[in-house]
Amino acid sequence: MRKVLILTYYWPPAGGPGVQRILKFAKYLPEFGWEPVILSVENGDYPAIDESLCWEIPDGLQVYKTRTVEPFTTYRKITGKNENQLIPTYILNKDYSDNWRNRLVKWVRANFFLPDARLGWIPFAWNVGRKIINAEGISIILASSPPHSLQFIGRALSHQLGCKWVADLRDPWTEAFWQRDLNAILPARYINQLLEKSILNSADALITVSESLANLFREKTSKNCYVIPNGFDSEDFNDIKRTHNSQFTITYSGSLGKDQPLTALLKAINRLEAEIIDQIKVNIYGNIHSCQLAEIEAFNRADIITVMPYLPHRELITRIVNSDILLLVIPNTPNNKGILTGKIFEYLATGNFILGIGPEDCDAARLLAETNAGVMFSYSADLKEVILEHFRMWKKEKKTIRKTQNIEKYTRRHLTGELAKVLESQLV
Repeated sequence: MRKVLILTYYWPPAGGPGVQRILKFAKYLPEFGWEPVILSVENGDYPAIDESLCWEIPDGLQVYKTRTVEPFTTYRKITGKNENQLIPTYILNKDYSDNWRNRLVKWVRANFFLPDARLGWIPFAWNVGRKIINAEGISIILASSPPHSLQFIGRALSHQLGCKWVADLRDPWTEAFWQRDLNAILPARYINQLLEKSILNSADALITVSESLANLFREKTSKNCYVIPNGFDSEDFNDIKRTHNSQFTITYSGSLGKDQPLTALLKAINRLEAEIIDQIKVNIYGNIHSCQLAEIEAFNRADIITVMPYLPHRELITRIVNSDILLLVIPNTPNNKGILTGKIFEYLATGNFILGIGPEDCDAARLLAETNAGVMFSYSADLKEVILEHFRMWKKEKKTIRKTQNIEKYTRRHLTGELAKVLESQLV
């Protein structure tokens, strides 16, 4: 088999969608004639930990880890956080409760750590990466970001050792929705734009997760940009039994940042009859921003909402399978039409109704329509009737399984086959 060196900061025991993407690529690439070799960090600072994912690492997979130097220990000390406290992905969101220390730290991050605070991994990964390429006979490099700083590792290895390098960009760079919350001065913004442009123009090919995001990158470079979305692994859903809930259950999984409002959902529930509200349960699994917690606390029936921390992946799959409505909230920010999160595909695999809140013409809305998996509503839409419709079906003990269509192309196995085609195209 030909070998591909995959650079990834997020690797088990890290949790989250970025880990799932690379872990599943590593699982299925051998079926398409490629042997993956992983290069990651041994002391990464992750927003979520999921030890159960370690059991999903394929037997015999070569995984190399290097040390890294990061500012997060200093950040915790300055801001008074516990030394073991996990830092959520939305930490750079504006928070009106921030004191001067938090604001100072965010300003330093915005203006001096470009493109991100994982820069300390570059020299260590570059040194070990050279040895791996020479020892393993690597044919090509796949660098998956964020953090986008690791793309500079891919570029350095490619230029020095003559390997082709494909940049897998799961998120936007300078247009990332959280960038607008950073108080970056003009020179810092300009430097970040130059860094992005240099990577886009240097890579042999680009991959991203949605068509809108691909178009965003295509406007900046002439390099080929392929779309390989996140997906779902059908094997993750084996042997999970469905049950009829004692309460009508609405579930949201994943981080909930300040720009992902629950307002439409809460207003709709508040307008229902009291005896119906008593039978509803809203579960949120993941990190949640303080402003969203405040809105929940202000909700007249906050007792029906349960917020729980990140769950192990297998347990979370069980929870979303046994839900009556799955909630998807696209951040209400500029350039949000290309946001296509990993959870939407696992939502698809359940067959449960997906209630989307976001732009009605975004990529996620088109995916829901294409697969008949749900409906995207605007941020100000009245959701009362759609909730009532599914509540009545639940009351009749009829599980609202959708007759989804066209979802096979979003399986991890199929998408890994698409990745293999991209890798092969670079070696022609």
